[in-house]
Formats: sequence, C-alpha cells, structure tokens
Amino acid sequence: MTPPRVSVVIPACNAAPFLAEALQSVFAQGLADTEVVVVDDGSTDGTAAVARGFGRGVRVLSQPRSGSGRARNLGLAETSGELVAFLDADDVWTPDKLARQLPLLQEDPGLGLVFSDMVAFGEPGVAGRRYFLERGFTGSCTPSAIFLHDMISTPTVVLRRTCLRETGPFDPGLPIGQDTDLWFRIALSYRFAAVDAPLVRRRFHPGNITRDSRLLARCVVTICERYLDRCIAAEPGMERVLRHDLARKRWHHWFLEGCALQHEGRPREARRFLARAIREKPLRARAYAFYVRSLLAGGAAA
Repeated sequence: MTPPRVSVVIPACNAAPFLAEALQSVFAQGLADTEVVVVDDGSTDGTAAVARGFGRGVRVLSQPRSGSGRARNLGLAETSGELVAFLDADDVWTPDKLARQLPLLQEDPGLGLVFSDMVAFGEPGVAGRRYFLERGFTGSCTPSAIFLHDMISTPTVVLRRTCLRETGPFDPGLPIGQDTDLWFRIALSYRFAAVDAPLVRRRFHPGNITRDSRLLARCVVTICERYLDRCIAAEPGMERVLRHDLARKRWHHWFLEGCALQHEGRPREARRFLARAIREKPLRARAYAFYVRSLLAGGAAA
C-alpha cells in the first residue's frame, strides 16, 4: 500500500542551533512524498537561513512574531498532504516514527489521529525521562483521558487533514496549550491511537516556553473548563473523577499565582488567589501557610 502524502509543519523561533537536526530527522524517515514547511516566527538568529540551506526539500514561510499556534496554522493553510505531522524546531524524530504510525491510519479509516510516547534529552537531570510515564498514561485515548493526563505532545502527532476541516485549526488566542485544545475538539468526533514507544526525542533547554509554570497552569484550567461538560456528555460515568480533577487543577493554578505574586512583593493580590485556592481545597494546608505569610508581608487584608 502506497503511503499517503504527509505534510510536516515546523514552527521555528530563534531555533538556528537546533533546526538542522530536526529537519534531518524528518528526511531520515525515508518517505518519497513528504512536504516539509518551516514557519519562521519572527526569528532574529538566522533560523530561516538554516531552513533554506536544505534546498528545495524545505519550504520556508515567514511571519512576524505571533506564537506557535499562528505559525502552525499558517503552515497548515499552505500545505496539502492528506496527513499532517508536527515537529518543534528543537525536537527530533526517531528514524522509524512515521513507519510506526502511518500503517495505523492506513489500516483503520475511522482513526483520526495517532500519537506516541517521547523521551527527554538535553539538560542534566532530564535525560531518559518518558512522557507517558510522567503523565500517568494508561493507554486510554478518550476525551476523559486527555482531560486527566494531557498525554498528547504535538511533535508525536500524525492526523488526517479531514479532522481539521471539521474542527478548525489551533486556537492562537491561547499562549500555551493550543495543541491540547485541538486534541479535545478532534477527540470528540474521532478515535485516537497511541504507539507506546518513544518516537520523539524532546530537547530540554532554557528557551522551552512550557517552563512558565504559572502560564501553563492558567491555560490548563481554561482548556479543561471549556471541555468539561462535553467530556462528561461523552463519558457520563467519569463525571465525578473529571470534576475532582478540575478542582485539583484550579487549586494548583491559584496557588501558583498567589505564591508568585507574594514573591513579587504584591501581598494583597497574592491573598486573592490564595483565598480561592483555600475555598477550592480547604484541607490543603500549604495555601493557608502562604496566606499567613502574605498577611505578615503587609497590605490590608483582602
């Protein structure tokens, strides 16, 4: 069976030190009909020049700095493959990635998306960490599983373009988590499958945007609030578990915001968030301790 055409979309912002390795990993897949697009997201370090160095095999698009969501959407709009795969400019595919994933989509027309595990490399202390293990992923690919584990990482994904025609592209209004938001939308209409093998090597370095824990926690809550009711409608038996998990995520978000504001010398604002955390999870002592510290730091009680 001849593999369908695959469009590979790579957003890149100041990724010159990493991009060549990422592109080499795409060409190592050995597929004859692969469309590769790099979207330069306002880089100032020669990222586009690295991409152009690969010649006609790589198409380079450019946009003012707008974030990975808009960059991926631009790449999607300018490609035509029946299947779409994503790679971040600082990550690397294993040579057998597409060979392991494409047959699943070819053999099962009802399957909309295939993802995989990934393994960390780069900074000391992270090498060898496996994504599925860290997320507690048990193999279920339902909307509730996405809600509970957020186990789908964008560089591992291959999906049918028909999914995007029905659900729409990434939401650029979300600074982080546009991918999870999109997976929710697709999962409510299509089945997913997972390859339980690390087909992506995720590079850890100081520029990783998802290291902003406050921003990440806030976006996770926003996305889960969007899809709670639809997840419950799809799997009514999971309602108690999902509501409990959303409360846990809200507590985490409000606690992180309160601690950060206190550290920034804004105790009154910190107390507002810490009070929300206390109301959400009254039995968790940590928020009480930080609330008291914010009172001692000064400012009128909220």
